This record gives sequence, structure tokens and C-alpha cells, in this order.
Amino acid sequence: MDNQNLTNQLLIANQEKAKLEAELILANIELDFQNEEKLKRANELIIANEQLDILNEEKIKRAAELIISNKAFNFQNSEKEKLAAELIVAYAELEVQNREREKRAAELILAGTELIFQNKEKEKRAAELLIANKELIFQNKEKEKRAAELIVANQELLFQNKEKEKRADELIIANKKLVFENQEKEKRAAELIIANIELNFQDGEKEKRAEELIVANKELLFQNEEKEKRAEELIIANKKLVFENQEKGKRAAELIIANIELDFQDGEKEKRAEELIAALKELDFQDEEKGKRAAELIIANREVLIQKQEKERRAAAEAKKDEFFNMVSHEFKTPLTNIKAINQLLEKTTDSTNKNYPFILNANNSIKRLEKLIEDLLDVTKINSGQIDLNIAAFYFSDALTNSIVNVQLTAPQHEILLENSVKSLYTGDQFRIEQVLINLLNNAIKYSPEANKVLVKAKTEADHIVVTVQDFGIGIAKDDLDQLFQRFYRVSKTAMNYQGVGLGLYIASEIVKKHQGTFSIESEPGKGSSFCFSLPLKPQTL
Repeated sequence: MDNQNLTNQLLIANQEKAKLEAELILANIELDFQNEEKLKRANELIIANEQLDILNEEKIKRAAELIISNKAFNFQNSEKEKLAAELIVAYAELEVQNREREKRAAELILAGTELIFQNKEKEKRAAELLIANKELIFQNKEKEKRAAELIVANQELLFQNKEKEKRADELIIANKKLVFENQEKEKRAAELIIANIELNFQDGEKEKRAEELIVANKELLFQNEEKEKRAEELIIANKKLVFENQEKGKRAAELIIANIELDFQDGEKEKRAEELIAALKELDFQDEEKGKRAAELIIANREVLIQKQEKERRAAAEAKKDEFFNMVSHEFKTPLTNIKAINQLLEKTTDSTNKNYPFILNANNSIKRLEKLIEDLLDVTKINSGQIDLNIAAFYFSDALTNSIVNVQLTAPQHEILLENSVKSLYTGDQFRIEQVLINLLNNAIKYSPEANKVLVKAKTEADHIVVTVQDFGIGIAKDDLDQLFQRFYRVSKTAMNYQGVGLGLYIASEIVKKHQGTFSIESEPGKGSSFCFSLPLKPQTL
């Protein structure tokens, strides 16, 4: 009866087990599909984040360029304002100078008008002077004629005087002969009286002519004195006119020089105005360029804002995803523990010769993989939320190496894990997490070197750091994939379908090393294997 009850319970347990196995297979299939979808989404998100980071860097550069261009624009605006102020001052000075020029031009016109009037007066005076000179010349000619006539009259009078003297001499001779010649004397006396009467008449005429000549000379002298006075007045007037003309010429020369200077200043002001206009055009062009750059920056800022919103949205999606992973991991953990307990019970109660025993072992391995996946998901959510805790304590680093190797060696008897350790000192850190890093690297080394039979682990001290290298002789990794290996859910596309995993191990390992303020590096060559190396500082760190 007991055996029958046990057999019934066993059948029920087998049925339940088959159902659980079917559900587990379905769950695994669904989980694999979800993992693939999540991996795709994660890859898309990583690519989008990289593109967003590149765009953000470009936007930062563009923003820096805009800030520099804005500074240059502000400086150019200040220069433009200065130039505009100078242009206003120049225009004001030009207007003042134009007013001065207009005043000078008005004065020049007045001076020119006055000079023309004076020139006309001068021409009138010169004409009068010419007329007076002509009259004076005519009078001088008349005077010279009168003088010539007077000279002729004087000469004639002298001749007549000489004749008179001769006649007187002849009269004396005649008087002497009169005694002897009375008849001749009377005749000659009568002739002499007639001659004397004629001579007296001629003398009276000559005296009259002489008086007329004297009066004419006096008149000529008076006229000459008047003409000389008039000539002196004309000379003084001419000198005055010449002096005034010289003054007007000087004033005209000054006005011409002032006009030339004003023209030169106008030319300079026009050049300056042209330069300022060119500068204003250039500033306007620069303003347009700045406007274009500002518009581009606004567009870029909008793009950055959109990308930021997209990033925030993706970050929110990541947070929700992490929350979902955390919730799913916790929800999986309890039923998985029950499944593990039941499977262990079945493993203990089932004979190894039973045909179901291999399925129980396979289920056990699947349960372990699920446990590992759940632990990784929980670690990822803790890392992303900054809630991963380290239990810091001093321990012998060689113990962590030994424990990790022993743990992995039990599950991989086909590979020999060789240790070369020269680290004997204590290390302060989280031993469990360091062993987790080592186990992950060892599992990867074994997983990706199926044709090899050994894995090398080297540990040494270099410059106050512990350096650990895990070297395998497997398929290796291409250079293009090395930089992305530490990203979440990243798997090399060429090998992803041939090996199990979701791409979280190296991400978790690198974050644990970073939490210990260490560094990670990889050297790999396709077909020859890979070397994963991490370095931890020996000095106590603030963690």
C-alpha cells in the first residue's frame, strides 16, 4: 500500500515535473526570445546612445563656437557702435565745416562782389586817369606848342632887337651923317620914325604875346600842378586799390586754401564715411551670418533638446527595464528555488540508471543557468541604480584566486586551469565580488576555447597594484568588438548564436573592478585567444 502510494506520488510528481519541464522549456524559449529582443533593443539603445553622445559633443562644440561667435558679435557690435558714434561725430564735424565753408563761400562771394565793384571803380578811375593823362598830354603838347611859339617869338624879338640895334647903329651912323646929309636925315628920320612906330607896335604885340604866353604858362603850370595832384591822387588811389587788391588776393588765397582744406576734409570725411559704410555693411553681413549661426544653433539646440528628451525617455525606459528586470528576477527567484528543491529531491530519489535521470541533470543545469541569469540581472539593476554594496574587508588575494579556480575547475574538467601567482599580501576589498569577477573571466575563457585544454591565470604586483591576467587559447575577438565588450547585453554577432549567454558578465565584472577603483584591459587576436587583464590598487581606497 505504501509502495502504491509512493508510486502514485511519484507518477504525480513526474507529471508535475513534466508540466514544470514543459513550462520551463516554454519559459526558457520565451526568455531566450525576450533576451534576443532585449539584446536587439539594447544594441539599438547603445548605438542610439553613442550617436546621441556624438551629437551632444557636436552640439557642445557648436555651442562653444556660438559662444565664441556671440562674444565676437558683441565685440563687433561695440566696434560698430564706436564706428557709428565716430560717424555721427564726423557727420557733425562735417556739417559744422560745411556751415563754415558756406560762411567762407558767402564771405568769398561778398569779397568777390566787392572786388568786382572795386575793380569797376578802379577801371573807372583808370579810365578817368587815362582821360586826364590824355588831357594832360594834350595840354603838355599845347604848352609845348605855346612854348615853341614863345621861343619863336622870343627869337623873332631878339632878331628884331638885333635889327633894332643894327638900325640904332645905322641911326647913329645916320645921325653922324645927318649933319652932312640933312635931307637924307629927314628922310631917314621919317623912315626911322615909321620904323620905330612899327617897332614899338611890334614890341607891343610881342609884349602882349609874351604876357599871353606868361598867362598860358601860368595856366599850364596850374593845370600841370592840378594834373600832378590828380595824378598823385590817382597814384594813391591806385596804391590803395593795389593794396586792397593784395588784401583781397590774400583773403581770396586764404579762402581758396580754406576751400581746398575743406575739400580735403570733405574727401577725408567721405573716405571715412565710405569706410564706416563698408564697416557697417560688413557688420550687417556679420549680423546676418550671426543670425544664420544663431538659427543653426537654435535648430541644434532643438535637436539637442529632442535628443535629450529622447535620452531621458530612453533613460526612463532603461529605468523601467531595470525595474522590470529587478521585479522579474525577484519573482523568478522564489519559484526557481522551489523548482530547484524539487529537482534536487528528484535527483536524490531517482536511480542513475533511470531513463529520466539525464533529464533531471539537464533540468538542474538549466536551473543553475537561470540562477546565474537572475543574479546577473539583479547585479545589473543594482549597478545601474548605484545600490551595489561592497563588503570591504582585508583578505589574502591568493585565497580569492584559489577559490575561484577550484569553483570553476569542478564544472570544467576538460580544461586545466594553471595559476602563476606571486601575490602574497593582504588586499582590502570585497572578496566575494573579486571572486565573482575571476569566475566570470574563467567561465568565459573556458566557454570560448572549446578546442583548447588549458587556461592561464597570472597574478603579480606592479607599482602598488595587483595585476591579474586570465589567458585562453580560444577563438579570439576582433579589434572592432573589443571596445564594446563591456557594454550591457553586447555579444559578438559572429559568435552569439554558437555560445550561450546574454552579454552581462563582462559588464558586471568591469563595474565591480571600477568600484574597487581598478582598470580593465583586453588583448586578443582572432584564432589565437584572448587575455583579460584587470588591475587593483593595493593602497586602501575610499569605496
